Amino acid sequence: MQVKIIENKRLLDDFFQVDAVTLKHERFDGCMSVPVRRLNLERGQAVAVLIYIRDRDSFIFVRQFRYAVYAAGESGWLDEIVAGVMEGDDPLDCAKRECIEETGYVIDEFVKIGFIYPTPGITTERIHLYIGYCNSDSRQYSGGGLDAENEDILVLEIPRTKAIQKLKNGEFTDGKTITALQHFLLNEK
Repeated sequence: MQVKIIENKRLLDDFFQVDAVTLKHERFDGCMSVPVRRLNLERGQAVAVLIYIRDRDSFIFVRQFRYAVYAAGESGWLDEIVAGVMEGDDPLDCAKRECIEETGYVIDEFVKIGFIYPTPGITTERIHLYIGYCNSDSRQYSGGGLDAENEDILVLEIPRTKAIQKLKNGEFTDGKTITALQHFLLNEK
């Protein structure tokens, strides 16, 4: 299928970039579309890790404030899995770093789920998803995030049965968290 870019204009160049693109794309009937304008948020790649504590049959989640959730009319504090933006490193190295920074856990084993595009209609962001396996004695650092990044993270340990109930009740609202939990429950060892 063909795509023809007519114009690409950078609207914002900050922590992320926003481009306005005018394009035509091949339609399913073989004809080209009329010119359409699309906005694209260039966010880069990220990783996310669902940490499973084997000896306690529990998961580690992080709670932090998310302004976009607050702006949508919610409280703003979300329970979610560890996540972070890749900084030129490979996904696994980033996953290891983020687990330590956010939770203090040094993960014994990572199993890659794959990657997702969380909002493909508006952003190029791609999130590499992992399950991280360890034991309760794997917490070797304090966690809580980095002051230099203005992170204020509460580390939560939730037993598997309670996490499953929260998932069923719709209490997790973060897409990467829901995806990773469902994958774990469908493929658990």
